[in-house]
Amino acid sequence: MMWPFSDSYPQTLVENLREEYDFIVVGGGNAGCVLARRLSEHGKNTVLLVEKGDAGDSWLHRTPLTSLHHWSDGKHSNVFDSVADARFGRHFSLITGRGLGGSTRINGGQYTCGVPAEFNAWKEAGRPGWGYDDLKPYFLKSETWIGPVPEEWHGAKGPLKVRSFEGYEYGSSDKAAHAANHLGFLPILDMHSPLEPSIGWNKMQFALDADGSRQSSFRAYLPKTFAQAMAHNLHICTRALAAKLECSGGESDRLCARSVEVHSLHGGHIRVVKARREIILTCGALKTPQILLLSGIGPAEHLSKMGIELIRHSPGVGAHLQDHLWVATSYNCPLSDSMWALFRRPQTLIGQLYKYLRHGLGWLLCTSVEIEIFGMSSLIHADGKPEAHSSETKDPFNPSNRPDFAVMTCGIADPRGPDVDRSRGFFGLNCALLKAESSGRVLLSSRDPADNPLCEMHYLTSHEDWAALRASLRVSVALASQMQADGYALDPVKVPRALDDDTLDEFITAGVETMYHYSSSCRIASEDDPAPGVVDHTLRVHGVSNLRICDASIFPSVPATHPQALVYAVAEKCADMILNAESDL
Repeated sequence: MMWPFSDSYPQTLVENLREEYDFIVVGGGNAGCVLARRLSEHGKNTVLLVEKGDAGDSWLHRTPLTSLHHWSDGKHSNVFDSVADARFGRHFSLITGRGLGGSTRINGGQYTCGVPAEFNAWKEAGRPGWGYDDLKPYFLKSETWIGPVPEEWHGAKGPLKVRSFEGYEYGSSDKAAHAANHLGFLPILDMHSPLEPSIGWNKMQFALDADGSRQSSFRAYLPKTFAQAMAHNLHICTRALAAKLECSGGESDRLCARSVEVHSLHGGHIRVVKARREIILTCGALKTPQILLLSGIGPAEHLSKMGIELIRHSPGVGAHLQDHLWVATSYNCPLSDSMWALFRRPQTLIGQLYKYLRHGLGWLLCTSVEIEIFGMSSLIHADGKPEAHSSETKDPFNPSNRPDFAVMTCGIADPRGPDVDRSRGFFGLNCALLKAESSGRVLLSSRDPADNPLCEMHYLTSHEDWAALRASLRVSVALASQMQADGYALDPVKVPRALDDDTLDEFITAGVETMYHYSSSCRIASEDDPAPGVVDHTLRVHGVSNLRICDASIFPSVPATHPQALVYAVAEKCADMILNAESDL
């Protein structure tokens, strides 16, 4: 069970690449693996997938807990600092995935689609083809549901396995669910159902195989069996860097993306590889704009400052960078209800290892976030309790009902700090900003494609974002108080000392961090939009033919959901658009 892949996973060295492919996919992450599969699987097209990381898939890399970035060996994480923000007196540590599967191989595995209102708002704002009814078939296409809740709103034939579980792994989660009900938050039976309210509490769903293995886009879409079968027309080039694009045309002629300059990370080989049909950038919201900028596509002033020849002035490239934020609160709880027991009790570690290896269950599944409360700050009272829900506020199709905050339970919290009782367990109530109004930007740090970009995050520059985080913290305190009132042994470790705005803002300033959900830096919008777009509704880059973008950078705004499910759907939709356009030739 769950033995590592052999070393024979098909990979093509830079020096052995063909001169030309039908399609070149740049970035082997969440979306890149989807596109590589869908564009190659019929055997008609030649496809090149370029990925900076490796194709490693050892036991540690597919076990959900040991492959999570914060518990992993770090081999599949790219970590760098944002530009320091004087308002917070610090920089933020930015993390993206590295290797086939990208961030899906190091994330928490949470799989949520978002409410219909999210996508209907996109469509109503002038983005045809991006409403809920347009996207839902692609959520279904990517997924095979293997969980216990009703299957009506889930896929049954997709490459990606998704599931939930009966009951709870952590007693703290069970108590939190009862407390959320008591406070007046509505239960959401299946967060993928459009018939459920858009605000309330739900049991989390995860991208996990039946045997408990992590379901990254790599393992789901490009397993070794598929890569071997398609080796004649799908070349997977790992440990390689796409340095820049080369375009023809300009001035009076329309620009056309013709080729990609590919560098070997080891050996010094450089190849310029042509694309007969299209190039698709799938490097994520931090790296995709970097490639465009290095290629001379972006804000003219910045490119001039960096000494890069301007190919096309595109002011939206790198702009409108958004993210989810979170502030951690923590409590002592019974040790048996906390993953901290793995460190305190050797017998617990042995028991959980056996449970995982024998049954594919237990704490190594990394399902520590079992309950998530979604809410709207406008409906939260000063004591953290929600207003009574009306039929209007429960409507999940109404764009005004998109949640702007969340509270996530967690079976582990930071045990560090003075006077902390480490003999007991640690329980977290993590308070998240979902519907960010603030935005930053991605810039070049140098002309070296191997360098990380400059990321000015500009977190919490909007007063609405502060209001949402305050509401989330108030809900977390109310939830903990209700758990205590229900008789659960919960004692504060790191919580706000009061619930007034100034005290909460002080707590937020000291503790706010990224959730690593970067988006919207190459958004779907027209170039004359107040926040200029980079791609049209078909994901084609404005003013450059044969070039599309398909990753979280194209989101019009950061969605109020964990993003991986949406990226899968966007990639499936993009593949269909490409293949349909090809059939029209």
